[in-house]
Amino acid sequence: MAIITKKALLLLALLVASSSLGLAQASATITVIGSGITNSLLRQLADSSAIELDAHDAGSARGIDLFCAGNYDLATSTRPMTDAEAASCDSNEVTYSQLLVGHQIVAFSAHPGAPDACLSASSLDDLFKPTASHQLTDWSFASDEQADLALTLILPAQDHIAYAILDNLVLGDGLRLDGADASLFAVGETPGALAVVQWSQGQAADNTVKLLSLQDANSGQCLSPAVEAVENGQYTAAQSLYVYLNRARLEASEALLRFLEFVVAPAQSGLIEAAGVTPPSEAIYELNADLLADAEAMPLFSGDESAFRIPPALQGTVRIVGAANAHRPLNSLGEQLTRNHPQLQIEFDLAGSSAGLAALCAEAADIAALDAPQASDGCADTDVLALPFPMGAQATVLVGNASDDFSTCLTSEQIVQIWRAESAGVVEQWADLGEGFPQAPLLLFGLSLLDAHTDILLGAAGDVISPVRRDTEQDFDPNYRAAAVANVPGALTYMTWAAYEEVLANEQANVRALAVDEGAGCIAPTAASISDGAYALSRGTSLLVREAALADINVQSFLWTLYGDDSWSQVTRAGFIGISALELPVLRRELQMAFQTAEAAYPPPADSDGTEPADEANSE
Repeated sequence: MAIITKKALLLLALLVASSSLGLAQASATITVIGSGITNSLLRQLADSSAIELDAHDAGSARGIDLFCAGNYDLATSTRPMTDAEAASCDSNEVTYSQLLVGHQIVAFSAHPGAPDACLSASSLDDLFKPTASHQLTDWSFASDEQADLALTLILPAQDHIAYAILDNLVLGDGLRLDGADASLFAVGETPGALAVVQWSQGQAADNTVKLLSLQDANSGQCLSPAVEAVENGQYTAAQSLYVYLNRARLEASEALLRFLEFVVAPAQSGLIEAAGVTPPSEAIYELNADLLADAEAMPLFSGDESAFRIPPALQGTVRIVGAANAHRPLNSLGEQLTRNHPQLQIEFDLAGSSAGLAALCAEAADIAALDAPQASDGCADTDVLALPFPMGAQATVLVGNASDDFSTCLTSEQIVQIWRAESAGVVEQWADLGEGFPQAPLLLFGLSLLDAHTDILLGAAGDVISPVRRDTEQDFDPNYRAAAVANVPGALTYMTWAAYEEVLANEQANVRALAVDEGAGCIAPTAASISDGAYALSRGTSLLVREAALADINVQSFLWTLYGDDSWSQVTRAGFIGISALELPVLRRELQMAFQTAEAAYPPPADSDGTEPADEANSE
């Protein structure tokens, strides 16, 4: 997905090259209001750029309120703008851009001899809430085997940013009172030590301590502190620093332009680190530059959902066709819309990708859910124009007993041979697959019902999908199946990628995900190999939308709901991965541009008196 144009990149290069000259020439004062934490960073950047700031520390909420009244060049915040705040700017005709300039990240640093641990929200409460004082004093929260290891908990001072960030994550007012003084203990030299510290990128290479991971509440994935994980909304022990720019002030102030050019240049990452802040990712630097260069750009992080309004009363029909694997999340979102808009109908005809594409290209449908390769072709043989929007990829993960060296990698043909219905009573031993496999029982733990992930499994060797064998030990709980496989040599099961991550988060021992050889070598399932299609048991899905349908407020509302921050969790729960929280605002911006293009190309028909009907799609 292109998130910055070549023109914007060229402009950024020119801006950075000329920043030192421009900064020396600019002298006007820039007015700033908002977060004292973010203001501190801007003051240090201003000192390095010879720009004068008139910065007032009023807090994020008060700063945004005054900014949206049109009184300041910049507002600063330690959180994204809310929908209500965006509406205030909107009502005062303050057009703004939102820049993400850095992060403050908390790490949980332990002695190297401490057990590995993935800290969930509940374990953070158990460890750090005020009532935990003198209660949890050992490492039993992480490992029964090391329950007798004494816990030396090292907490930052109450006025430290790491303290405030952690306090926002746990129950109660403040943190437990029995934490040790950081000046008296070195984590790497104190067995059983666990310290709450502010993370920097250099700590990733520090082998004198162990960094504990944090569990993502949505996926169950265990994540180490990292900029990308923070920006994706997965690593929550962090706060991000935002700057809001009044676009009208930018047009009138050369100093403001030069200062922001300086701030968004990757060359200043060292200055940001020196200020005690972790710089944003390369992708965010590109997005910041794109926003600064494009006066028409909409905010891309959060608060951008206020840029489109679903009208109070939808009526009409949205027709969706194509692959059935996308039905669950699309139907759930359709039901959400129709509950709030009873006169709206969402019709599904999910007879497969080929039939769906034909219906779309015959203008008999608005949206087609298709396998990614088909979506890329569009309606090549007709005059119908259509645009693709990604849904990510689903994958089926084969899970085997970690002691079975013979099953670390299976071919696509062997997988189908194991699981197809015709193999019941025939493929009972691993040796039945051919040479190289032992005379060992093949015990299968399957699902209690069929779903899209079973289809992916059985479609591994071709387009024809046979029924799955039913002579398996059946249970729909992936944790139960994983535990069963761990206890039985020669056993196999399968599950979604999210379910496998949950199994790992639960620290299930003696299981592993099997690699698959589709002819290009053994490729193990990872988030990357699933997203790019390299892993054989994965399937990407795109929505192909007729351009004319993109001018319809009903289709617009459905797509806007689908790519909303809250709604997208339903898509991920259906097993789709590959689209992060960071990409959703970019997709919403692309939707807005597509809506505008379609509305211009397909204007509503004139009323009988020759006037155009009111367009609720653009009500602000």
